[in-house]
Amino acid sequence: MESKSISRRKLIKRSAAAGAAISGVALQAQSPGVLRGSNAGRKFRAYVTRPGKGSAVEELTLLPVQPRQVLVRIEACAPCYTTVPRALPQASGTANRGRAEIPNHAAVGVVEEIGALVKRVQKGDRVVVAGTSQCGQCYQCLHGDPDFCQFTFGGDVFPPFATASDGTAVAAQAGVGGSSELAVVTEEYLCPVFTSVPAVELSLLGDQLTSGFAAGMCRMKIEAGSNVVVFGAGPVGLGAVQAGRVMGAAQVIVIEPIRYRRELAMRLGATMALDPNAEGAGLVEKIRELCKGPTDRKFAGGEAWITNGMANGARGADFTINASGMDNAPPKVERGPDPTGLLAMQQAWECTRMGGHLMYMGMVQGNFSLNGTSLALLGRTIHPGQQGGFHMMRDIPRIVKLMERGLVDAKTMIQGTYPLEKAGEAYQEVADRTKLSTVILMS
Repeated sequence: MESKSISRRKLIKRSAAAGAAISGVALQAQSPGVLRGSNAGRKFRAYVTRPGKGSAVEELTLLPVQPRQVLVRIEACAPCYTTVPRALPQASGTANRGRAEIPNHAAVGVVEEIGALVKRVQKGDRVVVAGTSQCGQCYQCLHGDPDFCQFTFGGDVFPPFATASDGTAVAAQAGVGGSSELAVVTEEYLCPVFTSVPAVELSLLGDQLTSGFAAGMCRMKIEAGSNVVVFGAGPVGLGAVQAGRVMGAAQVIVIEPIRYRRELAMRLGATMALDPNAEGAGLVEKIRELCKGPTDRKFAGGEAWITNGMANGARGADFTINASGMDNAPPKVERGPDPTGLLAMQQAWECTRMGGHLMYMGMVQGNFSLNGTSLALLGRTIHPGQQGGFHMMRDIPRIVKLMERGLVDAKTMIQGTYPLEKAGEAYQEVADRTKLSTVILMS
């Protein structure tokens, strides 16, 4: 039996060596105490992407669960837009990765087996499998930033957990692989939830809705009565919109080119939704005007003393969340003004008031520049956008409580459910942006 003092670093090295052996590579430093669970050899189906062969649902065979791993029977997963290049490499114009893998980095399910060293969950627990881990022991976790946990940025080094019928080793994208009937993940990615909220709604909590909501509630801490601007009304942006509503913002202004998403934003708590294509070059100035104070009198909370225009008269958003990004695939709905995502980043900076708060959450293509003097002197705080400052073990239970009270609405965001056999269609709708969120149901 493996000693309970084994470190996570050593476990990953040993497990990686075992995975290498499965792939036909020389075995190095294999763990002598592999846990032989009763589920080893179990057959299951998963949506698999293969190098040069595209994606398809395949039957796989489960490998033994390791001491710190957990076997989860997946109930539902919601494809993330950032996963499109991996799930639909042809549609996005990218090539497959160099290994067979199961895409998507979040899901919800029920624990069916735990390794000998697992403490966080028990067999039978319903769990959210999150895209961001929380080990509690790395430098980032110990310094209050579990959204940057060491496991989160090492997901692709985790070894295969299954084999295909032709013997090919199959791994999980980002250490999760949600598009599958079964997933094997380290316990650091799991948060037990004790609720009757349907799995289809909980499927948005491992990443999308939670990322945007955490940005507003947890990292930026939106103030009651403040002005909030959200660029992008995708699943992340609409999570931020709901955070603004729940936190009591006076205004939640959404910038979104797709009409149906602007309409959804208004249903979920936005006070105004603007089309960046229609607003054109006047967008930033319009936002500043919408967010200006009730008076221009300097000693009554009005404009700043700065008169050179750099502070924009102290007009602008108190909190700006940029939840838009680059196009991973050609959209089949209204296109935004910039497929790289850089224009929105620039506009988000420019529409934020002096002393305001700004978070960049979208994945973009390329670089943009900021005025060095305004960066140094205007007091804008830029917050890191990795899953919105999400603390998995703290924030998922809090959001679940808000869902139970009807204060957070995931149901409205879900526009289609699909069986595993049609997983490709679920990803395609997300890639085309014809639907906001889709959910793959495993049974």
